[in-house]
Amino acid sequence: MDKNKIILNLLNKWVSNIINKENLEKKLKSWKVLRIKFWIDPTWSQVHIGHAVPILKLREFQKLWHQVVLIIWDATAQIWDTSDKTSERPMLTRDETRQNAKDYLNQFSKILDIDKVEVRYNSEWMDKTSFNTVWELAKNFSVAEMLDRDNFSKRYKKWVRISLQEFLYPIMQWYDSVMVNADVEIGWNDQYFNLLAWRTLQGAFSKEKQDIMTFNLIEWTDGRKMSKTYNNFIWLDFDANTMFVKIMEIKDELIIKYFEHCTTLYLDEVEEYKKRLESWVSPRDVKIELAKEIVKLYHWEKKATEAHNYFEKVLKDWLVPDEKDIEKIELEEDSLPLVTLIRVAWMVNNSTEARNALSSNWVKVNNKIENDPKTIIELSKDKYVLLQVWKKKFKMIKRKK
Repeated sequence: MDKNKIILNLLNKWVSNIINKENLEKKLKSWKVLRIKFWIDPTWSQVHIGHAVPILKLREFQKLWHQVVLIIWDATAQIWDTSDKTSERPMLTRDETRQNAKDYLNQFSKILDIDKVEVRYNSEWMDKTSFNTVWELAKNFSVAEMLDRDNFSKRYKKWVRISLQEFLYPIMQWYDSVMVNADVEIGWNDQYFNLLAWRTLQGAFSKEKQDIMTFNLIEWTDGRKMSKTYNNFIWLDFDANTMFVKIMEIKDELIIKYFEHCTTLYLDEVEEYKKRLESWVSPRDVKIELAKEIVKLYHWEKKATEAHNYFEKVLKDWLVPDEKDIEKIELEEDSLPLVTLIRVAWMVNNSTEARNALSSNWVKVNNKIENDPKTIIELSKDKYVLLQVWKKKFKMIKRKK
């Protein structure tokens, strides 16, 4: 592959902001091996395709033989990131953050050559940081600058408590780029304030300021960002069939955005799909190509083809798929009300959708329509219960042994 084409793709595909683009392009065209930093806040153990957007960008840096540096915030994850929150949170234990980080890395390995990634834990330096160091870090920022952060500003105006600990939290994060000598930092648009502050601290410690690259958040069909909070995600570890079906649920107007942000296609390849849509090719056909591209990224091409066949069989012919193609899960409970069961099995997004499906006669238990939300479903250790919600969602559920 032409190096210049890779660099063009790296600098432009799905990128929202770059500081300093001209400087970064010059570095990329040189022979210097850059240190590309990305942080992981291990307060959760699951990764969805929205999370994967910057990881796909790291993959492009790896193609050019640059050094990817993943910082695991095992120390700072024990506190609280207020960047998009309106209150404080309970602290996590160090063991909890380490286990979550392990799960993250396992999922990232679907995208990156994880053996070539430099993995660092910020407890490595935070556990040794003295109050004198905190003093030196904090003097680079004013209270006014901290309150200028949108979240802090809103809480301050509403007299919602902001602890001093929360002011120190981002400063602890910003120290990371100094400690690992980052050349480039990648992150989300809503972390723009933090990324600029990292540059400030590098300058204060007489280090070359890193270039920064930010990305848009991926939204779901409900218009909100993909998030576990809203239950509107596509997990990386979804089986191929489930992933394919979920991708086919996105709105037509999101097709190109998902091609740009969630696949490894080059800009000119994405442009071809855009032209097809503009020439009135069926959005469904283009969306099928999108689903194949995303599924094969995480499950290989054969699985993507099988998932497409599954989708056509279930959606077009309204047939129950083969048992081997249905996701099987095990729950702790002996029994659950049907309205609760289809929700905890992630077959609906919330209780309202669950009740709507039931009242519309779109819930089947072992191929029999059930519409009473209070129906108790007994779960056996030895035999699966077949659940169907709407015409395309199937799960087989039993009790854990």
